[in-house]
Amino acid sequence: MTLLKPSERWAMTADDAARRRGYAARSELALREALEAFCRNRWHDARIVHEIVMGEGKVRADVAAIGLAHIAAFEVKGAYDDTTRLIHQIGMFQLCVPEVWMVVAENHCDDAKLVRHLLPSVGLLVGSGMDRDYGRKSEKPLELTVIAEAVPRAVVPEMAARILWADEVRKALTDAGSPVGAKTTRTAALKALLDLASPAELQTLICKQLRAREAMWRADPAVGAPSHAR
Repeated sequence: MTLLKPSERWAMTADDAARRRGYAARSELALREALEAFCRNRWHDARIVHEIVMGEGKVRADVAAIGLAHIAAFEVKGAYDDTTRLIHQIGMFQLCVPEVWMVVAENHCDDAKLVRHLLPSVGLLVGSGMDRDYGRKSEKPLELTVIAEAVPRAVVPEMAARILWADEVRKALTDAGSPVGAKTTRTAALKALLDLASPAELQTLICKQLRAREAMWRADPAVGAPSHAR
């Protein structure tokens, strides 16, 4: 397993994702849909959102379950996907959100277990019955099996706060009791927010903004804002 491959095209735009076709797309979509069911069963109050950018734009979680004060992020690897950047993606997620999972087709299970050897707090879900022919032949019902539970851990507050867009940072700071103007820069607002909020308060403020964010791709309706699910 090659752990890092800097030249890999690591993320798609929403338009790219919408245009995906064929067996690779079906494999990933099947995992995403099974994952949504898993998240709804485990976190009843969570908003499920696909494609959350974090790590200052360097990584993108395929799916996130955003509760009132907790975030679980998931990296999905379908049967045709490349795992060469998986450890980097997962490591960056752990800096930003408290709970991180890998969701993989069976042919990637060994690679995912190697990542868990280095990052044992990461959870692992495996899609059964998904080989590289998934979608080519008659499909068996897809089931996700929990191979290892995720263990929530402390985030790096600055990395967590940087998930928010500029307007969201300013709104979070206002919610924390320090109103700012629309011209306050994101950098200045981030510093003020980190100085003001405790780690627990910061997590709640981040969750509130992400639950209300206008989704750029597939997501549940926004909570506390007009519905624009995609």
